[in-house]
Amino acid sequence: MPACPLQAASPELLAAWRADAATRPPGLTALPDGLREQHTAVVLDLHFGLGHAFFATWHAFACQRTQGGARACQRLHYIVILPHPPEADALHPDPTYAQALRAAWPLPLPGTHRLLLDEGRVSLTLIWGALEEELARLEAPVDLFYLHADAPRFDAAAPAWHAHACKRLARLAWTGAQARVWAADLTPALPAAMRQVGFSGSLQEGVLVLRYAPAWARPASHVATSDTPQPRQPRQPRHAIVIGAGLAGTAITERLCARGWHIDLIDAGRDVATRASGNHGGLFMPALARDDSPLARLTRAAFLFAAQRWQALGGVGVEQGAAIIGECCGILQFGRDARQAWSFEQGARQWQYPARYARWMSAADTAAALGMETMGGGYFFPEAGWLNPPSVCRRLLAVAQAEGQVQTHFGRAVTRLQRAGLQWQALDAAGAVMAEAPALILAAGAQAGTLAQAAALPLNTVRGQVTHLPAEGFPELPYALCGDGYLTRPFAGQVCMGASYDRFDDPALRADSHGDNLARLRHMLPQIDRHHALPDATDPGLGGRVGQRCIAPDRLPLVGALPGGEDGLYGLLGYASRGLIWAPLMAELLASMMEREPLPLPRDLVAALDPARFAGLSASALNAPSDPE
Repeated sequence: MPACPLQAASPELLAAWRADAATRPPGLTALPDGLREQHTAVVLDLHFGLGHAFFATWHAFACQRTQGGARACQRLHYIVILPHPPEADALHPDPTYAQALRAAWPLPLPGTHRLLLDEGRVSLTLIWGALEEELARLEAPVDLFYLHADAPRFDAAAPAWHAHACKRLARLAWTGAQARVWAADLTPALPAAMRQVGFSGSLQEGVLVLRYAPAWARPASHVATSDTPQPRQPRQPRHAIVIGAGLAGTAITERLCARGWHIDLIDAGRDVATRASGNHGGLFMPALARDDSPLARLTRAAFLFAAQRWQALGGVGVEQGAAIIGECCGILQFGRDARQAWSFEQGARQWQYPARYARWMSAADTAAALGMETMGGGYFFPEAGWLNPPSVCRRLLAVAQAEGQVQTHFGRAVTRLQRAGLQWQALDAAGAVMAEAPALILAAGAQAGTLAQAAALPLNTVRGQVTHLPAEGFPELPYALCGDGYLTRPFAGQVCMGASYDRFDDPALRADSHGDNLARLRHMLPQIDRHHALPDATDPGLGGRVGQRCIAPDRLPLVGALPGGEDGLYGLLGYASRGLIWAPLMAELLASMMEREPLPLPRDLVAALDPARFAGLSASALNAPSDPE
């Protein structure tokens, strides 16, 4: 398990990186042939230092795009593994690109951080963690490796190259890939190890230039086989049907349109977000765990990526004309009970998260912040907040329509899917074909289970009712709250709280669910009745909304190809109560899978999201009830 907080690069390490960069040969002035020939070129840099090679590659990529036209490489994926990342201010002061990178530079939190730069044309995937461990988790078709012959010379934490590590490079190498090794102190060990795994080449002006051209057939587990043509052309035609226009569906529509796809977006509602994504307000925040569980690792990556995407989509605000309605006001998360609160406090001491990400507040601190007694201490997430999900969906769709071709089919329910040759067809109740495409994505939440292709997935639906309280007279709290329920800050004259976790299905507002929500509020804020007269749960004027959550047995989303062996059928399902946190990263993950790009998550976490992960589990295990989040 990685240490947290991550140890940043020391002054001695920074000095070593600067000295090492000063002795390097000049950086790239043009992309190598293997990169220019790809629609999406992939670089793996295991000697990032302060970013000298990254900036040189970005310049070379931008130059060839300008000069090469439509046949030029269109996207650059650049992957970095670093156990000790530098601070943003220490990065190489590139006059063109340094400011953009420094502004996007992530917090020193272990794991995978994907940054979208240069209007999305450059994807920088920064992996903070131990090199050998993270290299084994990486999934990417690499065209160019940047290495250093003697990494421990300037970074004691970096292992020396050996045959086993070189095999991990070969596992990632696309046919015809290059490796460039800074070879100031080259020893025979590295070239010999690289030759054993299929790389060969020569020393050129202080750089060992190797090409991957094995003389043997590669195993199926590798990203390319020896007879694979070198260029990785995008799937043609780049056309998909997306069923569901909530958070999952609009997010994947935007991510695929950014890559040049044509989308047919189908939803039974008259607009986006008419079902589970239609609530007045919802929270976006990570989930922490003392053991840094898969859920904690996934929500950390998802939260950081989502925060980046909200800004790229135009920002968050409550003023008129805001691209996305909401506030990055911070969230105070209480433990659901004394046991969880104790675990939170111990976890805060153990992990010592960066203050911008999460920090512990005692019961006295939370009471002082809110101006009233609270249920106890909790985690404070300064950069988290609440969003209006329909506004997120509208913005995602608007950006998708500006980036590519989107044909919307609202007010039409899909009742059946069928294959016609290489095409998927979506049919309505009358048997009419609404759209057809070689790829189809089910992003319809609970409604996906009505289709035969998803009926066997172990997805449960859980009713959730939120309660709307008039904002007038309600205490002006500085943060959104989360505990055994949640509470947003006011917007459009009301605050949103909830949500019930009901084991029955009733589309109408119910007084007992309102009562449960009010009890949750009183649990978080035991003195709330002294500050505001809460309405009675039976008040007929008490507003709210009912939605159906779609939940997998392990509480994680289902992302990827659906089991059954039918080509081109994918799922984005099971977002439960975390649609705002899951939607951006899960869409980026699926789009990367469909384009055969480097994945924004390590292999073990991708496997944890695989829709086929439940195969072989007993029915009793799959149908076990889930506890509220």
